[in-house]
Amino acid sequence: MSHFGMRMASRKTAFTLIELLVVIAIIAILIGLLLPAVQKVRDAAARAQCANNLKQIALGLHNHHDTHGTFPPGGMQTGRNGAPCYTNWAIEILPYIEQEILYRQYNQSRLNEHSSNRVVNQSRVKIYECPSDHYVGKLERPRTGPAQYDYMHGSYRAVSGRSGAIGRGFWDTFEDQFWPPNWQMLQEWRGALHGTADAYNGIPAQTATGTNGSSLSQMGGAERITNIYDGTSNTLLVGEYTNRDEPIPSDGNTSASRRATFWAYTYASYNQSSITTESRILTNSFLRCEQMPGQGGPNPCKRSFGSFHVQGMNFAMCDGSVRFISYSVDINRLAAMATINGGESADVL
Repeated sequence: MSHFGMRMASRKTAFTLIELLVVIAIIAILIGLLLPAVQKVRDAAARAQCANNLKQIALGLHNHHDTHGTFPPGGMQTGRNGAPCYTNWAIEILPYIEQEILYRQYNQSRLNEHSSNRVVNQSRVKIYECPSDHYVGKLERPRTGPAQYDYMHGSYRAVSGRSGAIGRGFWDTFEDQFWPPNWQMLQEWRGALHGTADAYNGIPAQTATGTNGSSLSQMGGAERITNIYDGTSNTLLVGEYTNRDEPIPSDGNTSASRRATFWAYTYASYNQSSITTESRILTNSFLRCEQMPGQGGPNPCKRSFGSFHVQGMNFAMCDGSVRFISYSVDINRLAAMATINGGESADVL
C-alpha cells in the first residue's frame, strides 16, 4: 500500500473532535437520566434499612417488657429541666439488640454524664444509625444540658408524649411552671417512653420539687403495655430525627447538628421528644422550624421529627409495627397518637 493509502486508512479509523463531543454529550444526557433513578433506589434502600432498624428497636423494647414487666423509662430525671439525668430507653435495651457487652460497661449508679459512662455514650450502635443521616459516626457536644464531653449521634428518638398548646409542657423533661392547671402534669398526655422519676434498676426514686413546689414524682415510672388504653397499633413509640448541618443565628450560629439526636444522652429532648401540635416540627431543618411562626419559640423545634427520606419519616408503633408518615400529616392526629391514655383512638391512615 502506498504512503497516501496508509494515511487515508488511518484517517478513516479515527474520531473527529465533533464526534467525540457528541458521544460525551450523549453520555452526559444518559447519566442525567439515570441519576434520579439511582437516587430513588438509594433512598428506598435507606428508608427500608431505617424501617428495619426501628423494627429491631421495637422488638428490643418488647423483649425488655417481657423480661421486666414494663418498657424502660424514656429517661430518668433528677430534677427540673437543667438537672443531670440517669439512664434512658436506648441504653436499657442494649442487651436486647445484641449489645450486652456494651450495656455491662454502663454504670447505673452514676449519672448519665459521669466520666465512667463515657465509653458507652461515645459508642456507635449500628441499629441506632439510619444510612441517610448525615451525622452517622459523628461525635459532638450536645448544645445544652450537663454534658461534660462529646456524645455519639443517633437517628431515633423515643416519643415521650405530646406537649401543651402553648408550645411548652413536655414529657421528656420536668418544667412544672409550664403545666396548667396548678402545675400538675397532664397524665393523659404522657407517651409510652416518657421521662420518669420512680425507682428503676437500682436507681432510687427521685423526689425533687420544682419552682412552684410541684413534685417530680408526678412523672411516674416506666409504662406497661396494659397502660396503653388508646391502642398499641396506633400509638407512637420511636421515630426518626436528624437535621441539616446549618448555622442557627439565634443560637450564636451554633451548628444545628448540636440540636440533633444523641442516642445515649438522656437530657431533655436529645433522646426523646414530645410532639407539639405545630406542623413546623415535622422537618429536617431546625432553622426552618425556628423561623416559622408558632408558640414556645424554638422549644418545639428541639423536639422535631424528620429525616432525609423523600416526603416523610419512619415511626415504630407500640405493637411493634413500623409506619412511614408524611410531613403533610394532620399534626393534631399525630399528637393524639403520641399519647397512651389520651382517650382517643386517632390514626393517620
